[in-house]
Amino acid sequence: MAFLPTTLKPEWIRTYAAVVLAVALAVNLITSFSLYVQALTIPGMKESFALSYTTVFVLVVALSISRVISGLLSGAMASRYGGRWMVIVSIFAQAISMGLLGWSPNYWVALLAMVVVGISSGAALTPMMGMLAPWFRVNDRGVAAGIAATGGSLAIIVTGAIVPPLTDAFGEEAWRYTWYVLACASVVIGLLCVSFIREARPTDPSPAATPSPSPAGPGRPAGRSPTSWPVQVYTNPYVWLITGMAFCSGFIHGILTSSYGAYLEVEHGIDVAIVGVLFMSIGILSITSGVGSGALSDRVGRGLAFGATFLIEVVCHGLFWLAPELTFFVAASVLAGFALRSTYTICAAAAGDYVPVYMAPAAFGLMGMGAGIGGTISPIIAGPIADAAGTLKWSYAMSAGMASVGAILGFVLHFKGRNDQLRRSALGR
Repeated sequence: MAFLPTTLKPEWIRTYAAVVLAVALAVNLITSFSLYVQALTIPGMKESFALSYTTVFVLVVALSISRVISGLLSGAMASRYGGRWMVIVSIFAQAISMGLLGWSPNYWVALLAMVVVGISSGAALTPMMGMLAPWFRVNDRGVAAGIAATGGSLAIIVTGAIVPPLTDAFGEEAWRYTWYVLACASVVIGLLCVSFIREARPTDPSPAATPSPSPAGPGRPAGRSPTSWPVQVYTNPYVWLITGMAFCSGFIHGILTSSYGAYLEVEHGIDVAIVGVLFMSIGILSITSGVGSGALSDRVGRGLAFGATFLIEVVCHGLFWLAPELTFFVAASVLAGFALRSTYTICAAAAGDYVPVYMAPAAFGLMGMGAGIGGTISPIIAGPIADAAGTLKWSYAMSAGMASVGAILGFVLHFKGRNDQLRRSALGR
């Protein structure tokens, strides 16, 4: 393993922490489909149900709202009771709802299915990512979160690989078969979760130092008080500051995932096969960017890593907005790949930095709420603007502006953390 960076060579690689990390990657994969597959299936759904941009974006919003609420509540519940069975049940519920979405005979059934997909995917992902923190030391969490986040990158790659062939085979109905395939994949990953998910003991100073977690009983992981609701999370200024950046990220990615295919294919006549390749390239590039941004945040701090990520997105969405030609679409897609999973990775790494590690699921749930609200608001705004202006390009103008705000907040986090550390050092002396 000489090709791996030093942070990937601690003792946890030979312990059960590596197994839990692999399961987290798989959960990221299957729950991320509900977000990224929309970029290529929305055009087919729009045609099947004869929808306007405003109406079709309601589907995206419904999924986002339900995912936000589910992630927030499931994070708090997992911090108190543990998340193992919450993840398992939610993955199987997602499989059923994805199958329902593919079968849906009309818009209203599709809307209901979207809501259930959002609830189940949020209730699986948030506890799973929060469960990672107790397994890893602070200086390893960025890399671990980056590895887990590659599941989302793989979801983009698989989406770009399967949707165009299904479109060739089934035409406008390809979106239905896409959801059927994902439902079957959810069942497989649900069985994987049943077999391998374990929870670390939050009382252990370094769970990675032991080969496997100690049993915590059927109800709650050891070390968790029966009254330990995560109040510290909701009063922590650092967590709220990161939640603000998650909002900016969600706003940006809500526009990208809901309008990418329609903007390139419908507005600018880019062939669906080319769009699929470009979308797949975003996923491929985001694999390395997730791990890289996590490692960067371990080294230079979460705030500077956030700031760098948002600056990349300023340029990316500026190109979509100001230079709507194939060459610049390629360049913008490359930049999107470098940034897409970075914010998510840094949030997951930071979830256990500012609160006790067993409260990490609640912290990540709050951050997810910020991202979800951003992802919900952006299509609501973008849809009517696109219908009125006859183009989606102004959506990317809003994204570039929001990325600028996120960059500023990242640097605020950095300087606030540094100043607080200097203040504590001065008081200590």
